Amino acid sequence: MITLRGVGHVYSDGTPWAHRALTGVDLDLGDRERLLVVGANGSGKSTLAWILAGLIAPTEGTATITGQPLADTRGVAAISFQHARLQLFRPTVGDDVHFGTSAGRSEVDAALSTVGLDPPTFRDRRIDELSGGEQRRVALAGMLVRSPRLVVFDEPFAGLDHPSRQLLIDVIAQLPTATVVVSHDYEDAGRFAERILELEGGRLARHEEIA
Repeated sequence: MITLRGVGHVYSDGTPWAHRALTGVDLDLGDRERLLVVGANGSGKSTLAWILAGLIAPTEGTATITGQPLADTRGVAAISFQHARLQLFRPTVGDDVHFGTSAGRSEVDAALSTVGLDPPTFRDRRIDELSGGEQRRVALAGMLVRSPRLVVFDEPFAGLDHPSRQLLIDVIAQLPTATVVVSHDYEDAGRFAERILELEGGRLARHEEIA
């Protein structure tokens, strides 16, 4: 489904401020496969996440989905940022999940159910009344209602208490899409990922199945 070949990225390429973030990354990710991406700060994790989500095009190599450049596709991939409140634009849960789509109530309710939020309980609840973990799941429901084929999570467990973290792990593990989780958090990796990819200095240092 998703293929990266020789992917590299240089920010401000051709200028005195050029900075290399990635070099020579190869990756294949199939339908409903689950990948954990780890690495130290500055290893290139976020750049790889943005390329997979189609937010930026690599300056070297190719990043495609079924042969089409990821950066040229719309609605195929979605990204969930650490600060979910910045991705929520309407005052109530149901309105936010529906925002920007033609989805009906049944589709909105189905997306809420997929992320573990009971529609009758949460549909009319105000966004600002939600916990951080609930806000992340509402933002995810807003992505799922658009039927993406890939969801990329950027540090999804940061700042969550243990119960909220466990709930989000359960949700990610059962998503009907391919998933890429970018995180410093290795704990319970086998519950939400099948493979682990480690970056070091912008290069692929390890790529293996999780036992």
